Amino acid sequence: MSESQINSDSFTRVDPSGGLTVAGISKTFIGTRALDGVTAHFPSGQITALLGENGSGKSTLIKILAGFHHPDEGGRLAVAARELPTPVAPARAHEAGLRFIHQDLGLVGGLSVADNFSFVNGYGSRLIGPLRRRGLRRRVQDALARFDIDVSPDALIDSLSPTEKTMVAIARAFVDDPSQPDIRDRVLILDEPTASLPAGEVETVFKALRRARAQGATLIFVSHRIDEVRDLCDRLVVLRDGRVTADQDLDGLSVREIVNLILGREFTRIRAVARSISDEVVLQCIGLNGPRLDDVNLSLRGGEIVGITGLLGCGRSELTRLLTGAQKPVAGQVLVKGSPVGSSPRSAISAGIASVPQNRRTEGCLPAMSLRQNITLADLRPFWRAGWLHQAAEKDATRSAIQEFGIRPAATEKPLAKFSGGNQQKAVVAKWTRVGPTVLVLDEPTQGVDIGAKQDIASIIAGLAEKGVGIIVASSDYEELVNLCDRVLVLNRGRVIADVPREDLTESHLIVLSTSGEKITS
Repeated sequence: MSESQINSDSFTRVDPSGGLTVAGISKTFIGTRALDGVTAHFPSGQITALLGENGSGKSTLIKILAGFHHPDEGGRLAVAARELPTPVAPARAHEAGLRFIHQDLGLVGGLSVADNFSFVNGYGSRLIGPLRRRGLRRRVQDALARFDIDVSPDALIDSLSPTEKTMVAIARAFVDDPSQPDIRDRVLILDEPTASLPAGEVETVFKALRRARAQGATLIFVSHRIDEVRDLCDRLVVLRDGRVTADQDLDGLSVREIVNLILGREFTRIRAVARSISDEVVLQCIGLNGPRLDDVNLSLRGGEIVGITGLLGCGRSELTRLLTGAQKPVAGQVLVKGSPVGSSPRSAISAGIASVPQNRRTEGCLPAMSLRQNITLADLRPFWRAGWLHQAAEKDATRSAIQEFGIRPAATEKPLAKFSGGNQQKAVVAKWTRVGPTVLVLDEPTQGVDIGAKQDIASIIAGLAEKGVGIIVASSDYEELVNLCDRVLVLNRGRVIADVPREDLTESHLIVLSTSGEKITS
């Protein structure tokens, strides 16, 4: 359906066979129109991709469906051809068959699989003691078997792999419910379910989702990974600035066409370009050893972008922690411009090393504090005057950062937690850019952000390199590394097995090196 055809009148096209229909759903926060008349149908027996840049309205729509947010007046919802009252209460949403799986799966690690199932539908019996436990265990076992999940109902969640945890969350969404026995009445909304999974295990999750589709369930898949969308989904709905801009089948759409629908403009890839790289070595590590790393040697010149990659568990994140003082090495040394750096974040920062960690919410920022506070926190000295912290000066500096880094919305006092993931990441980079680092170390800088934010962050990194900053990018995204880096170090089981120059960088080459396990010399 084209953008011009989408309006609240299309509520009349609710599929009597089931699915989810939203019509004329709007949501206004103070000063911000997050959703504007969203209308779309998500058919049963199909997997529909819900796509859009960070800040497009996807999360707001999902929270309205879950009953967390109340929509503005006038919108309508229907599940399995039955209209729901709006705003919908969380309990009513669950009763109607709506289920949600987020990146945080909502599982309690210290309890068993069976106990985690009981949080959704109770213990399934008024009986107490052993009979109730046996009934619960049987129901859980049946749900796991439906998706060929080889996990015991008695296993602790903490003992499971990330993929097994995701599979358990999917099975829990479809556990038999006496009030709703038909799986065709279920709507499962998955928000970035594969973001933290190894690439080789994503297909295991996809098999379970395809099985649910074959049984007639309605599935809505939110992802920034376009290759996964093309592999898994039947249709797509695109949100941009709170409006539906595409609602159509996926058949025949190329990756570029999908990306253009998301962006609303022609996608232009950011590629590494020839730039002036200093002869001066700004960062060096000599014989660095850690729990995973084994005798890693690395050098970085001013203005150079060096990538670090390898399979899950190769040690790339450990290397970034050792370089930035977040973790003490077992042996070895880190130097900035020839001077040794102590093994603490304070020492690393003083030496000119700035860090954008993988988990920005817990390690890279203070989500409850404002954008202004986060951006200025790394160095408050310019804002202290006669013993007072001048917020007006802070706001001026924050506005400059907003403009330079394209942070949206331009709300200096808004808590950072209220910004999209891509804009949070830009704020973290802006914070460290203010202090004028010699070296910037980024761990998975674009993980979980949309294609537009990826472009913006790549441009920011390239711009910092142009200014002479030496940059380390640790990433599992081979395409990102090929497009951005001057050279890439490949790790395998904690050892550097290859140092790939710009002229030899291709995705296939990095994949072969990462999986070979053999040291390769040029």
